[in-house]
Amino acid sequence: MNLRRPPLSLCFAVCLSCFATVANAQRDLTDIPEPDPNAEAAAMKLDPKAAINLFAADPAIRKPIQMNFDCTGALWVASSESYPQVKPGEIPNDQIVVLRDLDKDGVAESSTVFADGLLIPTGVIPDGPHAAYVAASTELLYFKDTDHDGVADERRVVMSGFGTEDTHHLVHTLRWGPDGCLYFNQSIYIHSHIDTPDGTKRLDGGGIWRYRPSTGQLDIFCKGFINPWGHIVNRSGESFVTDGAAFDGITHAFPDAVFKTSPGATRWLLGLNPGSPKHCGLEVLSGTHIPPEWQGDLVTNDFRSHRVCRFSVRPNGADYISRQQPELVTTEHVAFRPIDARMAPDGTMLIADWYNPIIQHGEVDFRDPRRDTEHGRIWRLSFPDRPLDPWPDFLSATTSELLGYLEDESLAVRQFARQTLWDHLEDPGFFDTVDQWVNQAGDQLATRTLEAQWLREAALQTVAMPLAMARIESWKSDPSSVPDNAAAWLRSQFRSANQLTTLNAPTAKQAMSDAAKLVGAATEITDLALTLEVIVQCGQLDTEESAVWLHQILSRLLASDQPLASQKSIDFALWQSVRETAEHWQDGNDTLQEIWEQSPQTLAWAVRAVGNADAAKLLIDRIEWEEISSDEADDQWLQAVGEVATAEQLGGVLKRLLSGNPTHVERRISTLLDATAPRKNVAPAKANASVNQWLAKQDAGQLKASTMRWISRATQQWKLQSTEATLLSAIQTRSDAAAEDRRIWINALASLSSPKANQQLMSIAKEGSIADRTAAIDGLVNSRPGAAVPLVLDALTEAELTKAAENWLVSSLSRPDLVKRYAAKMSDMELPSDTARTLLRSVRSAGGNAGLEQAIRKSGKLDDATWVLSPELKDRLLKRVRETGSASRGELVYRRNELQCISCHAIGQGGGLVGPNLVSLGGSSQPDYVLESLLDPSARLKEGYSTRKILTEDGEVISGISIGETDDAIRLRLANGTVREIEIDAILDDAPGKSLMPEGLLDNLTETELVDLTTFLAALGRDPQFTVSTENLVRSLEAMNYTPAANSRLNRTSVDTAAQDDPAMTWRALTTMVDGKVRLEELDKFKQHRHTPPTSFIRFDIEVTPADSDATTTDIQLKLQSKTDAAGSGNEWDGIEAWVDGKPMPTWQLKNLPLSRGRHRITLSINRDAVTSNIGIALEGDAIAATQN
Repeated sequence: MNLRRPPLSLCFAVCLSCFATVANAQRDLTDIPEPDPNAEAAAMKLDPKAAINLFAADPAIRKPIQMNFDCTGALWVASSESYPQVKPGEIPNDQIVVLRDLDKDGVAESSTVFADGLLIPTGVIPDGPHAAYVAASTELLYFKDTDHDGVADERRVVMSGFGTEDTHHLVHTLRWGPDGCLYFNQSIYIHSHIDTPDGTKRLDGGGIWRYRPSTGQLDIFCKGFINPWGHIVNRSGESFVTDGAAFDGITHAFPDAVFKTSPGATRWLLGLNPGSPKHCGLEVLSGTHIPPEWQGDLVTNDFRSHRVCRFSVRPNGADYISRQQPELVTTEHVAFRPIDARMAPDGTMLIADWYNPIIQHGEVDFRDPRRDTEHGRIWRLSFPDRPLDPWPDFLSATTSELLGYLEDESLAVRQFARQTLWDHLEDPGFFDTVDQWVNQAGDQLATRTLEAQWLREAALQTVAMPLAMARIESWKSDPSSVPDNAAAWLRSQFRSANQLTTLNAPTAKQAMSDAAKLVGAATEITDLALTLEVIVQCGQLDTEESAVWLHQILSRLLASDQPLASQKSIDFALWQSVRETAEHWQDGNDTLQEIWEQSPQTLAWAVRAVGNADAAKLLIDRIEWEEISSDEADDQWLQAVGEVATAEQLGGVLKRLLSGNPTHVERRISTLLDATAPRKNVAPAKANASVNQWLAKQDAGQLKASTMRWISRATQQWKLQSTEATLLSAIQTRSDAAAEDRRIWINALASLSSPKANQQLMSIAKEGSIADRTAAIDGLVNSRPGAAVPLVLDALTEAELTKAAENWLVSSLSRPDLVKRYAAKMSDMELPSDTARTLLRSVRSAGGNAGLEQAIRKSGKLDDATWVLSPELKDRLLKRVRETGSASRGELVYRRNELQCISCHAIGQGGGLVGPNLVSLGGSSQPDYVLESLLDPSARLKEGYSTRKILTEDGEVISGISIGETDDAIRLRLANGTVREIEIDAILDDAPGKSLMPEGLLDNLTETELVDLTTFLAALGRDPQFTVSTENLVRSLEAMNYTPAANSRLNRTSVDTAAQDDPAMTWRALTTMVDGKVRLEELDKFKQHRHTPPTSFIRFDIEVTPADSDATTTDIQLKLQSKTDAAGSGNEWDGIEAWVDGKPMPTWQLKNLPLSRGRHRITLSINRDAVTSNIGIALEGDAIAATQN
């Protein structure tokens, strides 16, 4: 149909009719705007270079979800008015709409419904001008318009069996790849089982599928993510992804990569922008209309905070560095919801605006009347000072012309040229023309070679082996000549051969042999991006040869100056591929084993990666046990053995160590203890007998303190009994020993739980020194918690033991039987009110217990100040939020230590990991939702933060957020931020839990404080003042804690000691304000001498990554922001001293600081008399701030 422009001021009566009937039931309806595109556009703030206009809107399109162009320039849009769930009895009629800008004025004049009667189509991509693939619920559909009237008349189910557990996690984000395959995503709650000609393909959880229509082959490109709603391929052939429910910004993806939340994964990769808000949609900026300095940048949408964001991305070896740049579009209009972005034929950018004040369906009722189900817009972002891009007529172009378009500045032009060429792959002489084009490449050889290979992959062909090998050899002779698309070229070579194998083609065997030869030859090339691809292919080949190649690569990388862990993608891929190929060098292949043991470091790394008994045996059989000393091989191998060996294997190792060279026993046993420490339930078999035999040969009175330390550690860690007499003797006869040593001995004794040990501990707990009593009670709490109850309650009334007693009591919360005993006895106690308040806060922060909390209130005579959110109170609070709430005051409430908000939640890059990142909370949630979440946390559990309450066979109750699960264990993040791994076999019950945010946490707040806190949270990501900026600021730091010992140490030495990791100095995590500044009032003050000014100390780490992958150093600039110079000299660094990696550094040099690649620590001292306002620290150059948590 012809598209009749709706009046930009739509009838407000429509809006009123939707909401008037529930005006009394709804809160904050004054925030619901009139659905007027003029008003929405007027509220937008654009990049100064840009302009925006309305390309299309309702009624032509409603609720756009995904959009893609076809080769004629028509825009295909998947739209759904049924989302998030069709009403009972309602017949869904969601549509695929095709929009056309006929007169090229930047506004769509024509709208055609290509297909309807759909249920929540989450993706559409045209296949030429008359057909399209559509993702619809459990199916991938193919629609075709055979009579070219613009309406589909054929419908075919391509695949079915995709999961449908959650409507916004269905398969989505359809994208054509340059290789002739269709890529599409699915999300965390989906479980798919797809029947294909090659068997059933399964993907549980998130990931990206890769489908080749010409053969029906379906594979998994990568796995993981929470809700990945963006995927693009850049100019070099590399994939990037955004996640609409994670906080990683841009993510680089490659074949077989695994990302967080993938079921069964024990290791995964993270994104490039930790702390960045959730993003939806993704596009690469290209073409001549785009400002040249933005070429290659990525555009995505922060739909929660109503922003269209831009990220720069550049290679860093095999990884990438991404920096958020100033936004393209920002607005405070609550209904602007950008969810997709695509480059238009004329080089402009189109933004799909889902238009809705309500976005959540997990947290907000499906039928919430504030939901908008009828509107939608598509905005066009242009750059008026730059000419528009030309759009070729692909369908009438010759093969030579289409090949020429493969070098166009616009990636969209390149992709449509490829797609048009795919229709000519079987034309006579087609590849002769392609080869001639490549031979005439000149300085475009890299581009043309890759494009030709992609065409061959689409045609199920492989390149001539001599040409491919010649290219590899040229790179080997001149590593600097390796192009940035080399990895994509080799990847296409390998997949071309591999798909022939899947199809059982006659040429498959030779093709795979050739592909393997290319991989082997490329092993010697040092380019890191290419190395990553070689590593992946070695794992996919899974042959003896590829195992040897992995050894060569691993040895080379471990011997380089750059730590392997700094190349995260390579580190992960090596770990994965070494595991894949391990059977070839574990199964008695002497030749391969000899190759692997040539480098002790390489073999130790590989054994850790494989992590099984066969791998451990290789090392155990090769360690020179009789002469074990400080030999590098033995040291690294012993550490690896301790990390992966079975209990039986460890038992043999321990026996050999104890019977070996006495000079090295202490060091070697300590190494073994360190290695086995993370393995909670693994100890050397028969360790008790082995240690007992060794102790029988020693003079107990002459054992060194260091020897007693490993004996104590072994007692606790390996649950030994044979050390009792040794420990009792030391505790009873060495009263002059250091307090820390006695603490270790007492705790070790407590782990024995024998009658003698218990008797000694009870005696110490009642009559010893404060230090000894603390150690004894601590030991009893862990070993005999029931017997410790009266001791802990008595300690609560002693000032010197109150804090320790508080921790002991909190540790009992996982034991229901203990909690009842504590509660019963505490009801009869009288505690100081301050002690009771502090204890109550700690109990609630650890998960809480109603009975114990009531007992604490009674013992401290605390008033009942619990907030109960009645409708009347809710109305009053929300009215105050609108009228008098202060977000600035609320931020200070949020930062209070006793609330522990920062410990659990991050805002952007700074803060804890327990709860959801709040960076854009206000942009996605109405104040009523925020208020309810604060006062009733369990009623509003955020997606991805549902808890599990697990009962173990030991009677322990453990609550936490699941962050990973395998067949053997569940990993939970607990309320204190630590991660706990629980063996599946030890679980008696596993049920949904409550929020880790304790109920009643805010009970001690006044009403004004609660209003201000709600106002602050509702402003995050919505109010510009409380939106995390795109500047490269240090947001996560550490502050030095004031203690008399630390101040004394500074007094006796110098301020340089603060930068030396001195044990007297302790540090705590510190997060900046939302504006990126350190709040000086939160820093402790030190007074080094009577006449020196009060001083505070902060420190932070930065990761330096030179843009030139071959460079070892680069210049970094540190700039101080918004500091008032009390002396008026104008020097921003006045009053501040600096140390870099422990060495003093003149502050003027921070403005141009040469640093080597890797992590560096910056320590600052702040003269509190000279520096009187909050300070922010900005980084410029090739460096980013490292997170502290």
